[in-house]
Amino acid sequence: MQPSKEEAASDGDPMDDLDDLLDDDLAGGESTASSDDAGSDATAGGSSERAAGASDDGGRVGTSGRWFSAKAFALSLVAVAAGVFVGGAIPLIGGTIGSAGGVFLAAFLIGLVLSARRYVETGIAGGAAGAAVAVTNVLGVGFLPIGIDYLQQWGLPLLAVGGGVGLVVALVGHYFGRDLRAGLTTDVGG
Repeated sequence: MQPSKEEAASDGDPMDDLDDLLDDDLAGGESTASSDDAGSDATAGGSSERAAGASDDGGRVGTSGRWFSAKAFALSLVAVAAGVFVGGAIPLIGGTIGSAGGVFLAAFLIGLVLSARRYVETGIAGGAAGAAVAVTNVLGVGFLPIGIDYLQQWGLPLLAVGGGVGLVVALVGHYFGRDLRAGLTTDVGG
């Protein structure tokens, strides 16, 4: 006795069930999964409905995704790079502190301007900027062979600390920007 197509479809990957649950939660509770007593035509219809729903909202990851947007990441990367450049060019406080301030200001402005939450994109851009600033500051101090030797010995921890600081500064800046946006866009009661 061979299993039917319904049994083969229901015995699939357990991650498909989790994906269906996440889709239902993110879609506001509207279920797109077919019932167990429906035929294989209903299962195919449910799959096409799910695919159509995913294409309507841009999906979770992609150019305009819900979880990660390439457009928002590119905007965050450009804004954070400009913030690092401007913050590092300020006399008397430039360098690491000015660059961190530039990352904070850029993430703050992104949180203030964009209507959607973009913590992932801003955090990745801030982490990359922090790691790059840490490496360039080591290479810019003193004699180049000494800086390269230092990077060979301490490069990965330096990248981790610089990236971690950049990530935290960017996330805090984005949070405060989102908070100010929420305060500016809501009505004051009373």
